[in-house]
Amino acid sequence: MEQQNKVTHLCLIGDDPTANLTPIIDKNIPSDRVIIAHEEHQHEQVKQLKKVIQTRGYKVDKWLLPTTFNTEEIKFNFMQLFEQEASHPSDTWLNASNGSRYQILAAYEVAKAYEAKIYIVEPKYDALCWLSSKNKEMTPVADKIKLHEFLTVYGCSLTSQQNNKGIPVNLRAIGENWLKQADKLQTGLAKLNYLAQFTNSDTFISEEQDNAMLNDESLQWLLNDLETMELIEVKGKSVNFQNEKTRFFANGGWLEEITYSYIRNLSSEIAELQDDGHSVEIERSINGKTIKNELDVVALVNNKLHVIECKTKRLKNGDGANMLYKIDSLAERLGGIKCNAALITFYSLNKSEVARARELNIEIFNISQISNLKGNLKNWLTKQIIE
Repeated sequence: MEQQNKVTHLCLIGDDPTANLTPIIDKNIPSDRVIIAHEEHQHEQVKQLKKVIQTRGYKVDKWLLPTTFNTEEIKFNFMQLFEQEASHPSDTWLNASNGSRYQILAAYEVAKAYEAKIYIVEPKYDALCWLSSKNKEMTPVADKIKLHEFLTVYGCSLTSQQNNKGIPVNLRAIGENWLKQADKLQTGLAKLNYLAQFTNSDTFISEEQDNAMLNDESLQWLLNDLETMELIEVKGKSVNFQNEKTRFFANGGWLEEITYSYIRNLSSEIAELQDDGHSVEIERSINGKTIKNELDVVALVNNKLHVIECKTKRLKNGDGANMLYKIDSLAERLGGIKCNAALITFYSLNKSEVARARELNIEIFNISQISNLKGNLKNWLTKQIIE
């Protein structure tokens, strides 16, 4: 960028906190300081944003705004701020991406009067759009935020995640093979889920298989795969899972793991894929209570979170709609306009559930898309970048 002086970014608290963060950590912008303008009741949001900014090594100052609808009072408040900043060695840029409408209008008028640069972060393109310079093209913002930072500015804590080093080759091989045979394995997978779900908590030994299980070729084929890899041992009619990890793998975890391996592999094909996670546990506080959630697979692409739920179990009547609402609610809390959601399921949803998923903008990958899951995931992520 042509600007060589150090930059102080003035931002406001609002619904898209990543827009306050992305311009600061882009190395093409010579930033060294942030001023967070806020009302008294926004203390917690300020705390979350300040924590991430300071972790990145930037200085943070706070500026208290009056809690009022009187734009003249707000303008006077911003004039005091810009007068104070006039003696500061860095240039002050107004990030007008957040804040209430009357706060933004007041800040814009004052910043313009002081000939400060003004921009917004356009969420669709993840770029700076300049409001103070005519005919100046959008400036792309680098995709540098990490998953834990994204979650922090949205009021969540990442407490744990699995397979940071990727999925073992043998488990990826099984997942790949099962996906290719997906249309032939539905009954067997349902029975495998049952066996893995109802095991002795200490020994990981399943209930005995009934005649329907023993005569189900697809189930026996799946068990043979697992036994060949020494993940289980079939003893008579019971299945002895090696440990909790292999029990989880058989109980649908394999779909999460192959999905995660595809997402991680796609980072070499999609430059905007900046971070990922599997079995991500998060905590957030609501009305003084700690709420915990687990996300099957997540991908942070172009500074936007993508949440992927994986299901191999057959859905009972009503379960599909409830699950869609749950996914939508969680995605909304984790990023709103900065979050997309998808469901990967071995069983087709009914017409009303498909309509509801479309209404909630949740992508569905069912049995017909699973055989080319990696390609379909790539298309979905790429589509989100373009749109």
